Amino acid sequence: MSKTYEYNSRDYFWKITLTGIVSALVFVASIVMIVTGSDWAPAFAIAALVAGYTVLNTFVARTYPRQVILEEDGISFVSYGKTVKYRFDEIESFLVKDWRGSGRMYIRVNKSSLLHGRYFLYCNRCNDGEELFMYIMKLEYKTHPTSWKAKAWDSTRPKEDKNPTLPWNLPPKEGTAETPVSEA
Repeated sequence: MSKTYEYNSRDYFWKITLTGIVSALVFVASIVMIVTGSDWAPAFAIAALVAGYTVLNTFVARTYPRQVILEEDGISFVSYGKTVKYRFDEIESFLVKDWRGSGRMYIRVNKSSLLHGRYFLYCNRCNDGEELFMYIMKLEYKTHPTSWKAKAWDSTRPKEDKNPTLPWNLPPKEGTAETPVSEA
């Protein structure tokens, strides 16, 4: 069984794809201006560096996944036709920098580098984003139970809330069609 969390298509185009395309154009224009000997070459060099990094993240390293797929044996990140799957038993390091208020997170899996293992995830733009956000936080806790972040988590969460439960094993939410509201 698996569950797919997908980024809103329109938002993904406007925030990720279009930004990458514009960055590619800025990169090419900046290189042309540097090569032609513009008086503003240092400014164009900085623009080329920033735009090049954005293009690298978006289209080469694919750090902005369009889909996150949770399966019984692992987690997959899908972006621009490429799927990278990490099996749970092969994950040695799963580090998350989260911005809880905005639903954003920066994930580093195993030995991440400039070209692989890094993901910027906007959970608030995905279907069931809160569920995905909590699952990833719990996966980090389970992978690194002795970290400072896990110790802080321990002090604020009940014991039953420590281990990540795959979404299809979650109890239904109170008041949904699956569970009637109790009248007490």
